Amino acid sequence: MVISYQQGKVSYETISGHVCLYVYDYPRRTKHWDQDRCSDFFVFIHPRLKKLVDSFVFTGTPFEAYLNATLKPQMISFIRKVRDKEIKEDLFCNMCASGSLDDGSFYRIYDTFSYEISEPSVPYRARIGQARTRRRLFFLALSHADQLDDEAIANLSASTGYSIDYISRCCMAVKEKVQSKKDSLQEFKERKSSCYFQLLVIQKKIMDEPDPEKRIWLEEQVQRLRYRIDRLAKLIAAKASCLVSHQDLAQVLGISKGTLDSSLYYLKRKGNRRKISSSSEDRLSLHSLQR
Repeated sequence: MVISYQQGKVSYETISGHVCLYVYDYPRRTKHWDQDRCSDFFVFIHPRLKKLVDSFVFTGTPFEAYLNATLKPQMISFIRKVRDKEIKEDLFCNMCASGSLDDGSFYRIYDTFSYEISEPSVPYRARIGQARTRRRLFFLALSHADQLDDEAIANLSASTGYSIDYISRCCMAVKEKVQSKKDSLQEFKERKSSCYFQLLVIQKKIMDEPDPEKRIWLEEQVQRLRYRIDRLAKLIAAKASCLVSHQDLAQVLGISKGTLDSSLYYLKRKGNRRKISSSSEDRLSLHSLQR
């Protein structure tokens, strides 16, 4: 199809869908990246795709091999630019916190945070990143819906852009699921207590029963009650926390559980990275004081 495009038999729009899909899925196949990183890389490489297709020269090697050889250095360049941007942002935040920037240097430094690409995809990528971050923060806050009061919901709406009514309805649905778990837990506990009481009653009857056949029948009833108590104990242990699960949140929000898992995992990984960075700075400052 690429050769047909170069010969003018088909338009670029005809082959762009296949090329874009292959490029988007390339980091997942080779590096096992998640969907968020694949999307960021695709936005980074998309303005160059038409140029890559135009520069292809068929020498017996298929276009897929040429594209693989081209995408590998592009991924390295993308990772390097992302890391440089993170370093600049961390340094900028530290300088702002320390008050070592004046108003003029504030804007000059802030303008260097882009990926140093002049294509119009940069503001689009920035908007997508901000929306994705707001969505992840909303997921994280909703996982602690029992701690969200009216003031917290208003602040969350201002931070994430979701309406107060939508956040309230989601919190109510999550609380209903948690309450359902608590009701089930209480029911299991009551059933276990009832079985245990019946067990004590039957054991008392066995001690006072003179008929051997009836004693055997009562002992069988004891075994059934013990088996039922063990099953109820396992159910109670499984529902002891009564916390909202990722599956519950996914059902409330109408999204897949994998999307929710990856979003919350990204926030956790980002938080751990910041903790490690801060602890490293503390160790460095302590070492300088010891000198």
